[in-house]
Amino acid sequence: MNFTESIKMAFSSLAINKMRSFLTMLGIIIGISAVITITTIGNSISNTLTNTFNQLGPSKLIIYPEVREEYEGEWEDLPENEQMTLEQIQELINLHPNELTYSCNDMYGAVETVNLNGDPVQAGMLGVSDDYFDQFKKQIVQGRAISKEDMMKQKNTCLVSEFFCEQYFGTTENVIGKTIKYNTLSGSNAGRNLKLTIVGVMEYTDLEKNELGINRARNEQDKLSIKTYIFMPYNTMLKEKSLTAKETILNSAEIGWTNECSKEQAKAYIKDYFDPIYEKNEQWGIEIYDSEDDLKMINTVLNVVTIAISIIAAISLIVGGVGVMNIMLVSILERTREIGVRKALGALNTDIRSQFVIEAIIICLTGGTIGVIIGIVNGVLISKIASMALQTFAAEYAEYIILTVQPSIPAIIISLAFSMLTGLIFGYYPAKRAGNMNPIDALRYE
Repeated sequence: MNFTESIKMAFSSLAINKMRSFLTMLGIIIGISAVITITTIGNSISNTLTNTFNQLGPSKLIIYPEVREEYEGEWEDLPENEQMTLEQIQELINLHPNELTYSCNDMYGAVETVNLNGDPVQAGMLGVSDDYFDQFKKQIVQGRAISKEDMMKQKNTCLVSEFFCEQYFGTTENVIGKTIKYNTLSGSNAGRNLKLTIVGVMEYTDLEKNELGINRARNEQDKLSIKTYIFMPYNTMLKEKSLTAKETILNSAEIGWTNECSKEQAKAYIKDYFDPIYEKNEQWGIEIYDSEDDLKMINTVLNVVTIAISIIAAISLIVGGVGVMNIMLVSILERTREIGVRKALGALNTDIRSQFVIEAIIICLTGGTIGVIIGIVNGVLISKIASMALQTFAAEYAEYIILTVQPSIPAIIISLAFSMLTGLIFGYYPAKRAGNMNPIDALRYE
């Protein structure tokens, strides 16, 4: 008997006893579906985190002064002459102009203006670099963002929100190019006048509207009381504060890299520049924070948990395998005369063994395939439920989260291979027993 005939006979045997075959497969189906469901959920969470992280913009290295891990002495404040300054960051970038970039933002202070109706409108003024809006995926609905030219030439330009336009102009139309006079309310620049020309208008996300209270404003007076943000070029802010790059102390700085430089090379450039500056300071040094390290750690934990739970779920396959062995022993007893007839007609022991091993493998593989399909469907259903829950209970975060359902292909392949292995292991003993039957005893069996 060849391999193809053995497969046909196996399916014929399954078809004759449909209910018994299904109950035999049930342990395999439950085990495989549990494994695929768990791995699909774990893989989907991992991909959701990665895609959500990627949509927030290009990754940056955040550098800041930090106490060294190996330092065990008494803590002292970082000396003023060793504080990280904008001048140092600019010098670092100038050493590698085509490889490194930097981002910066700082609060200029609270400002106030009077709208066209004579009502006061307050806002917070931020100085930002030209890539600020790319990084945070701000949605520019009119005009443009702060440009590199605005930065370098210290232009008196600004970007405002649609809500601010409604507060000041009463409309969001035809506001590009208009100049607004602001009075500084706080900080060392309090009482100073500032004129800025609008070059762009941005739209707040739902989350930002909730944080600022825009969604809770019921009337015009409520709208006027809400303080939004106005963005001006970072270098213009330094000019207005009468600060030089050397005098501008930074608590942290964001360093990016171009296509001509790798992230690891960027880290090496940062260390090469700052290590000599802090080499005599035993307590303080420059720390490099890479947000992708956190993502990798989360994904590692997810993978470990997923694998651990999958292994626990896979234990049920042993139960399923015992069920297969039990049914195969029953099937052999029922077909003892058939085995005797086949042996009398010249079938070898290996032919009989192969037939029943293949039958056991077909049972387990069929159950495994059904389990894979159920597991994938379960993963999709759970993701749909998660999506509906997100839209219902946390709609303001929905635009930041990219739900991604992706079954694990390696898990599917391993599960199917493991189900076949289960059939081989638990089907071999009954098949061997069938193959070793004495043909005369088998023909006499009632």
